[in-house]
Amino acid sequence: MKELAELCIKYVGGAQNIKSVSHCATRLRLTLADQSKVDEAALMNITGVMKVMQVGTQTQIVVGSDAPELYGVVSKMVDAGKAGGTVPDDEYTAQDKKKKWSAKALVGKFFDACSSMFTPLVPAFTAAGLLKAILAVLVALNLVTNSTTEYIIINYVSDTIFYFLPIALGVTAATYFNCNKFIAAAICAMFVHPTYTGMVDAGEPVTFFGIPVVLYNYSSTVFPTILTVWFMSYVERFARKISPKVVKAILEPMLTLLITFPVGLLILGPIGAVLGDVLMNAVGALETVVPWLVPTVIGATTPFLVFVGMHRAVGTLETMQIAQMGYSSILGVGNLPSNIAQGAATIALSLKSKDEKVKPLAFSAGVTALCGITEPALYGFTSRNKKSLIATVIGGGLGGLYAGLTHVVRFAKGAPGLPTLPVFIDLNNSMNLVNAIISAAIGFVVAFVIAMVWIKPEEVK
Repeated sequence: MKELAELCIKYVGGAQNIKSVSHCATRLRLTLADQSKVDEAALMNITGVMKVMQVGTQTQIVVGSDAPELYGVVSKMVDAGKAGGTVPDDEYTAQDKKKKWSAKALVGKFFDACSSMFTPLVPAFTAAGLLKAILAVLVALNLVTNSTTEYIIINYVSDTIFYFLPIALGVTAATYFNCNKFIAAAICAMFVHPTYTGMVDAGEPVTFFGIPVVLYNYSSTVFPTILTVWFMSYVERFARKISPKVVKAILEPMLTLLITFPVGLLILGPIGAVLGDVLMNAVGALETVVPWLVPTVIGATTPFLVFVGMHRAVGTLETMQIAQMGYSSILGVGNLPSNIAQGAATIALSLKSKDEKVKPLAFSAGVTALCGITEPALYGFTSRNKKSLIATVIGGGLGGLYAGLTHVVRFAKGAPGLPTLPVFIDLNNSMNLVNAIISAAIGFVVAFVIAMVWIKPEEVK
């Protein structure tokens, strides 16, 4: 793993070129100061690297299930490498500045921001989601009831990451905006402090030096935190610049906190809350008018979203919906039949292949996809065989259509696959899980049959 990490760092321009490091289940994600220093050809020749992609300002290196371990090694090496210097700031020519604000660049920055801020939180979301799924199973089996202390404790623990999302997101946002993580966490904690939530619950008018405070329940919100930390990053630079060296260690953090918190509380917090409400209302309206549309589109296009790394950006909306509404109908519902379809198509390739080396690899990748991790199947097989990819798209789309028509929702995050089916358990609607399973079965059967009938053995490589 050490050798792999050294080569990855070397071929992206060295530790000094790496501004931040993150990862997901299968990818090492590097935000670089200068992407022109990336040697993609050399990276692709490294044993263990499946794919290299440029997404926004990120370089993503797909390495499969070793990504979390690789992240740990790379992070330590990057920190050690930076000890002798600092990461260079982005330098732009007049033409570069124009490109920086182009529509393409802004879209890339949006996806990069979503990925950078939310990817580190995915393990916590997944753990909380699976804990909630276990609780649902215990209730369904009548092993606990919602009046027992066991239920109450497990339930509030599984909700903690969502309730205190402003604090956790404040840390990752500060990492992305390159400002002090702990000051950001302290500032964002004001949104969920017991005194403030008590004011919200009381519902009585509150002013701050004569300025009305908009009382809003910020627990589980996203935009208020992002806007506040973004503003804080500029305040911190200003405070650093004007603070005398002799008192910089004291004055800089004090000014940062003193200037940021009232702006966040009085202006940016309410603006972010309105943005979140507008977005969630739009999602709700879409569900009401055409509930089948989003799951169908997601079911059909998930392989392409994963291929370019956009599934994390869409996942941001899902996180917001679960946090604020308690369920999601956006990503995971369509993801499930798509992942199952990809697993089915890849297993079909294994059965069709006459190459004894390909057969076990394809079968293993297919089973992994059935468990919710599709990158090995996508990059290793279906993206190289158009017919299997088409089978995946059709199977995932039809499965998503069924899920949409039957209003399937899921109540927690987690890689959509067979092991995470319990997140679809609805204690008030037993058919929700049944319909989720049916949508997955449709994805599997359709993709498997198309692949088996259409693909010829000699086409499997």
